[in-house]
Amino acid sequence: MDQYKRGLFFSDEFVGENSWNGYERKCLFANAGGGQFLDVARPAGADSIKDGRGVAIADYNGDGKLDLVINNNNSTPTVYLNNLRRAGKCIEMKLVGTRSNRDAIGARVRLSAGGKTMTRQVEAGSGYASEAMLPIHFGLGGSAKIDSAEIIWPSGLTQRIEGSRLDPFVDRMARIEEGSQQITEARAARMAGRVAASMRQAHRGRT
Repeated sequence: MDQYKRGLFFSDEFVGENSWNGYERKCLFANAGGGQFLDVARPAGADSIKDGRGVAIADYNGDGKLDLVINNNNSTPTVYLNNLRRAGKCIEMKLVGTRSNRDAIGARVRLSAGGKTMTRQVEAGSGYASEAMLPIHFGLGGSAKIDSAEIIWPSGLTQRIEGSRLDPFVDRMARIEEGSQQITEARAARMAGRVAASMRQAHRGRT
């Protein structure tokens, strides 16, 4: 106990080049339906053995598909861009609070499409030393029609939106302001594309 209190187990002498986590192959689980998940990391080329810590999920290159960035201990980040050619449709929503906080953190959205209902929440942090993008993402599969959406804002306001008003924003990002009936297209995806290009260039410079 005395050694623990003195910080021995966290010192360079004890840890050295080792890691508390160990260098383990990453897992990437795909939803196979029916409550079943399959680890597809190896066939997808996403089973890096670096000492990964935080994971950030976002549409980094603005193509409507979610990508991954893993922050590694004492190493450069690992970037996995989703380049699947066969992918379903999606919709992304950028929520803007008026009575609630501006970033709408804490807002919950229920969206129904293709016979399924999905729920997303705007989060300020989604894991250790990591954060997902603030705009929320819904995968729609092969459905190009949205039945309905319901937003519960942090202020307590419940905002219901007919699917026909969201259909024009399939495969795009919709900007929705708290309490407003107007829905416009958000332009954040274009900036994301430039960020992704900068990341790829920086990665090439390290190799």
